[in-house]
Amino acid sequence: MSRAGRKRKQGARTKSGRLSRAAINFDKGTERAQAMQSLYGTDGADQIGRAYRWGLLGEGNEAKALLDLSRKLANAYWRAFTTGPIVSAIADKTGGSIVDLDHEKIKRQEQWLTECLRFVDRMGVRRSFDQLVIDVNPDHGPPWLDNLIFARRTHKHADPMDERRLREALDGLCALIA
Repeated sequence: MSRAGRKRKQGARTKSGRLSRAAINFDKGTERAQAMQSLYGTDGADQIGRAYRWGLLGEGNEAKALLDLSRKLANAYWRAFTTGPIVSAIADKTGGSIVDLDHEKIKRQEQWLTECLRFVDRMGVRRSFDQLVIDVNPDHGPPWLDNLIFARRTHKHADPMDERRLREALDGLCALIA
């Protein structure tokens, strides 16, 4: 006759009968997530990281500088131009404390971002620049970048129009570094 109550959990047990904590399983994600990790490493979460990983930004420290500037611009853009949830300063999750913001720093960063974007806009490469640097493409995209990466992976010739789009975006980035 069995005991009433909850069923016993499955798994390895210690001598005392408790569940063993020795076997910890880490979730590695889906097969697709594992494939993306093997292709891009930790840089697969954004389009500029995927381009960097496949050598489309150039070589060495110059490519790393372009990657860092791109991520800095994207972070500044989304910090400046998005709105978050409406939160009450009286009863927010931190116990009602009000965070002191450095308004001068925020203003300087927004001015820097606006100057950078206007400069790229005057160059006439803003659309390609935005697709490579600003837009949110966590898994894939823009299509021209995916085509370039596929061509690089398969050792085939890339479409000249896709190469032109990448060149436009990189021209904007390189001009901002200079």
